[in-house]
Amino acid sequence: MKMRYVIVPNNAEAANRLEYNLATPEELIQIVLTENDFYRFEKSGFFSFLNNLVDANIDDYEDEVIQGRDNIQKVLTFIHAFNIGRQQKVLVNNIERLFTEALLRNTGVYFYF
Repeated sequence: MKMRYVIVPNNAEAANRLEYNLATPEELIQIVLTENDFYRFEKSGFFSFLNNLVDANIDDYEDEVIQGRDNIQKVLTFIHAFNIGRQQKVLVNNIERLFTEALLRNTGVYFYF
């Protein structure tokens, strides 16, 4: 089963190491999406919602990052506007926490799918 990660580096140095796959687990805040989680999000249109919101390309077999204070703040402002099912609510809340951490740490949210 393929694992899919949503990651926030602790700081700019960790973000740089993450770009080269050199970051250690201690430098990262992450959640792992199962295949079922990913496909529920995909089917619901959640990733398309994020893509349209901040001009990103979160998709199957794609790596993407959402960074910059404006983009991160935009996601935090509108994430609850997306009508999500009850099962996915916990995951959306976890992803929202990652965006909050990215804003506080001045890094980004990395999607490794």
